[in-house]
Amino acid sequence: MPDPRSNYQRAARVAAATALGLPTAGLAYLRLKYGPTLADDVVKIYKGYKVMKRVQHAQENNFFIVDFFELHVKETPDRPFLLYGDDTYTYGDMDGEANKLARFVMRHGALSCKDSAAILMLNEPGFIVSWLAFSKLGVQTAFLNYNLKGRALLHCMKACKIKAIICGKDTWLLKELETIMPEIQDLGIKVWVLGKVTERPLPSGMTLVNTWNERSDPIPKSTRAGISIRDPSVYIFTSGTTGFPKAAKVSHYRSCAASFIMSSMGHLEGSDIFYVTLPLYHIFGFSMGLLTSIVTGCTVALSTFSPKIFWDEVRKYQANVILYIGEICRYLLAQPPCPNDGELKIKCAIGLGLRPDVWEDFQKRFNVGQIYEQYGATESPFMIVNTEDKVGSVGRFGGLMKAVLNIIEIVKCDIETAEPIRDANGKCIIAEPGETGLFVVKVDQRIHFDGYMADKKTNEKKLVRNVKKVGDVYYNSGDLMMVDKEGYLYFKDRLGDTFRWKGENVSTTEVAEIMGIFPAIMESNVYGVVVPGKEGKAGMAAVRLKKDVEFDPKSLYDHVTKALPLYACPKFLRITEEILTTTTFKHQKSNLAKEGFDVNIISDPLYFLDVEKKTYVPLDKDVMRRIVIGQARL
Repeated sequence: MPDPRSNYQRAARVAAATALGLPTAGLAYLRLKYGPTLADDVVKIYKGYKVMKRVQHAQENNFFIVDFFELHVKETPDRPFLLYGDDTYTYGDMDGEANKLARFVMRHGALSCKDSAAILMLNEPGFIVSWLAFSKLGVQTAFLNYNLKGRALLHCMKACKIKAIICGKDTWLLKELETIMPEIQDLGIKVWVLGKVTERPLPSGMTLVNTWNERSDPIPKSTRAGISIRDPSVYIFTSGTTGFPKAAKVSHYRSCAASFIMSSMGHLEGSDIFYVTLPLYHIFGFSMGLLTSIVTGCTVALSTFSPKIFWDEVRKYQANVILYIGEICRYLLAQPPCPNDGELKIKCAIGLGLRPDVWEDFQKRFNVGQIYEQYGATESPFMIVNTEDKVGSVGRFGGLMKAVLNIIEIVKCDIETAEPIRDANGKCIIAEPGETGLFVVKVDQRIHFDGYMADKKTNEKKLVRNVKKVGDVYYNSGDLMMVDKEGYLYFKDRLGDTFRWKGENVSTTEVAEIMGIFPAIMESNVYGVVVPGKEGKAGMAAVRLKKDVEFDPKSLYDHVTKALPLYACPKFLRITEEILTTTTFKHQKSNLAKEGFDVNIISDPLYFLDVEKKTYVPLDKDVMRRIVIGQARL
């Protein structure tokens, strides 16, 4: 296998030459060639090289995340590892429980190294114990979304070819499994229930986990000796917005690399307490929250997200690092101010999807030292972190990094077909700085796309070939990004969310940010809707209003038309009491888009952007009729 450090080694040599004092003329040449980011690039290349060295060391010694955990158990067994509710679990406590569960699995499960099993559980200590137990045995673990039901849940089990599942004791989880137990038993899958079930007898076909008589001493590492760094560590499911969820393969390599990057970039230490409320079945809650904590050797405070108790729990646990995603920061900012807001200094917030319109207010009100906004995806072979606290950016990839590492590009694409635009020679056209395009990542023997537990056709859809030259292969992120002249990267939108109107591309994220600045709007969800007789899609926004601020349609009209070109201004408004999100706080758009602006099926108040009256006017059946027959100006 080629050394994954090779590009970084080459870059590090350039960085070292710069740092050790090239002649003035040489430095001037490098600054001229690579721009103002040269010094920053040197530092990042050095840090990246150190991360790659750690990954290489892990590979050479077969030393993965579970080994880091066991190392902390050996060195600091009494250090708090998990805070949950009113309970504290040390590294030694969790290790002993995981060892006992692993022995139970060996005696009852017929699971071998590289077999697959699943966890269906809420954010609770049992989830971590189960994952540790499976990891000690070299078992590949599928994390099942506890919101799934019936056929979707069964599909996930089949996709990962699991031989066993550990389920939490919650009654509603057991009921969901019970509905598909005949199919589960036909597949020969063992079902174990972890915890005390008190409300009713255990459903037929399920076995209660009993570890009272199991030993808690260490599981021999030889039990998992067969795994390698490129083997799947866990399977994490995508959202499944177009059909059933897909199981993304997350290798030991990616698990190590991601946690190494975050622990070093975020300057995390063993004394830190990391408050994690995102579901552990999600890549961010698991990888950025749990795995980063394990690699660092710090303490995890585990809970479930609730904006009303979030800061109370942060103070209770004395947490100084928090994890966020999507709209979490907006929900927290929307809570009534409290005298003790910002009372506890937050060392850093780690996450993704923080919109610029709430960034600075959130950071100031809650006394957050630094925000590490990052970019990545469940199946992505690439991640980048904003270490400069640059509002709105997901990170910086300067001229030297781009030239030497040569792993990312932003290419022009057709919004409607979601395909890259190619030149006369069939190659992709690289977007200019400041121009939005499709973000792609080079895939080769060094950078792997692990793909999904799916057929070749499904995996091939995530690849773009012949981007810069014949035979090259790039991972297709499906995301629209922009890089400015200083090398800062900005996430703009998902390809499926951006739409075309009047021949122009409209970014739902950009429009939502403008809507979010308006004083009366608490939250907005922007999407495109079909208008009969018109090409493309017109913008529509579902908005939730603040209770203490009066909504003025005229002021909103003035606000959006001043900040946005007319083609990007939402043509329709839907005033709603609640904006639905996925379990990881992504706005749900598909059902809203299907309902469009049809007053016959929508009970929420609707408005239409009337350019002649220069205001948003109530949308009734008469206005809708004029729009449909083409009498209203859009």
